Amino acid sequence: MTAMTRKPHDVLATREARAQLPALLERFRQAGADAEPVVIGARRRPEAVVLSYERYLQLAGGRERVAAALEAQAREASETLDADEALEVANAELHASRRERRAKRR
Repeated sequence: MTAMTRKPHDVLATREARAQLPALLERFRQAGADAEPVVIGARRRPEAVVLSYERYLQLAGGRERVAAALEAQAREASETLDADEALEVANAELHASRRERRAKRR
């Protein structure tokens, strides 16, 4: 199976990733945010994810939107929550929901 047809949960060995980096970058250039992320790891154990910059910006922007929504809710509730605290809460909620999804898969 080539890197071009891998699913995000398939782990590309670090040696293969190094060899296929030019092709991966070209795929990211062509597909942009729609390019599937690539999971890389030694001994086929997931250690890192490589994704297009466009997809990264979408993910980062999603957190910022959640943080802004939490900040607005706090203002409406007359609580003080600055942008940094809102982002911390957003990150904590994101990680908690990921843990729940992982637990359900087991």
